[in-house]
Amino acid sequence: MTFSRALRVAVTAAAIAETTAFAPFAATSSTRKLSLGSPAKQQQQPSLVVTNALLPAALPAAAAVKWIAAGPAMYALMSFNEYFTHRYYQHAEYNKSPFFQGLANVFNLPKKIRGGGHVEHHAETYDDMLLKTDDAKWMKTNAAISLSADPWRGTAFTWQVTGMMLTQMLFTTLPVFVGLLKFNLAQTFGMLLPALGLHAMVWNALHPNMHGLPEVPLSAGVPSLWLAGLRNSWYFRYLYQNHEGHHVAGGQANYNVACPLVDHLVGTYQKQASWRPRVDAFLAKKEAKKLLALQTKISPELAAA
Repeated sequence: MTFSRALRVAVTAAAIAETTAFAPFAATSSTRKLSLGSPAKQQQQPSLVVTNALLPAALPAAAAVKWIAAGPAMYALMSFNEYFTHRYYQHAEYNKSPFFQGLANVFNLPKKIRGGGHVEHHAETYDDMLLKTDDAKWMKTNAAISLSADPWRGTAFTWQVTGMMLTQMLFTTLPVFVGLLKFNLAQTFGMLLPALGLHAMVWNALHPNMHGLPEVPLSAGVPSLWLAGLRNSWYFRYLYQNHEGHHVAGGQANYNVACPLVDHLVGTYQKQASWRPRVDAFLAKKEAKKLLALQTKISPELAAA
């Protein structure tokens, strides 16, 4: 009888230790208090209730950490996707990357891509971010003609582009959110889709407008007017300056547009001090041309008078 009771006590203690991983000290104390006598067993029962109550309390804490991590993780993935799409697809650096050219050889992929007209967009942009659409000679080039069918000349985040980004995001979001953070598919898409919408909203409020192009309507993409009121905020001013540097640097820096992060991590961010003098020189030259044109126009009139 004594051996049987001791065996039951040992099994009970082992079960407590197994199910209270978040409170090992409490489990050990409970085991230590158990004895063969009936009064000690009765005294132990309340402590078992307290010990087991600790386990459910730990689970919401773990879930809270997961939900807190979801926001930064989604932003980081968005920034990563934006960076690599902008740099290696839109700027066609895929064509000269040994890594991607190696993948192209292994998987029989195309070795050259065009970039969706983004390179032409850069060629069309002055250093003050306005476009060469006032230049009749430029508008006759193949690059300008290729952009003319689009009212936003390749600057807007259309519904088609949003769909492409959704497909691209799945390759990184599902492993992180479903595999690592243990969200289910409904929860993952419940965070991914609004994040994509917000990204497109920021992009459309910023990018076409900074190049002097029309607002993006709902029929074409996430409407640019939804965040237009924030264009003078410190956040949008920073995004404008960051993307301005991307253009002035010849598309070789500041690849992030709406989600700055990866440029800072991989060393492709350029501070304003390194490229602002070029913009100032361009603006000074542009102003001098205006003054010269004005003087040329006024001089014959004065001579005639």
